[in-house]
Amino acid sequence: MTDPWRDRRVDLVFPTRLIRGQLCDDAIADAVAAQILERAASVPTVARGELTGWQSDNDLAAWSSECARLVEWLAEAVMGETPVEEIELSAWANVLGDGDYFTPHTHSNAAWSGAVYLDIGDTSVERGGLLCLRDPRAGAAMVISAANAFDSACTVRIAPQRGELIAFPAWLVHWVSPYRGARPRISVAFNAR
Repeated sequence: MTDPWRDRRVDLVFPTRLIRGQLCDDAIADAVAAQILERAASVPTVARGELTGWQSDNDLAAWSSECARLVEWLAEAVMGETPVEEIELSAWANVLGDGDYFTPHTHSNAAWSGAVYLDIGDTSVERGGLLCLRDPRAGAAMVISAANAFDSACTVRIAPQRGELIAFPAWLVHWVSPYRGARPRISVAFNAR
């Protein structure tokens, strides 16, 4: 049978961009992770609506020269997707232990959000700690398929790697699945505008 349509094609009209990259400087990652664990042991968590895990204030860039450099690299990573000369980026630390998770949320007053994973601990499909991204198209939940049969809408689950940067539009609903690891899961999250 011949195709009755001339020039038939599939166009992507509403893609959602993810910025991904791999941090090349293990020394910076290790230094910042050590500073985060030190603070997590002595400074109370900052309440951000989450009831689990530890989070710092948005002042990570002021902690040390290593932290300032990491925040600078995060800003540079999203600059290419933002048509402005300058970007304002705030960053904070997260530490998840056994049983910790982040509930579905978005980030207001930002264009981009994301994280760089300094130590993934025991993150895996089996042990949790996955970054979950919800399909932003409201109608996606109306079509049940093999891709979303066990979820109300399509969800992308990512097991981040050590040193991996994952950034996405701040309006994208995201969360972290319950983490069941013995080692801490350490990340630096950020908002850019």
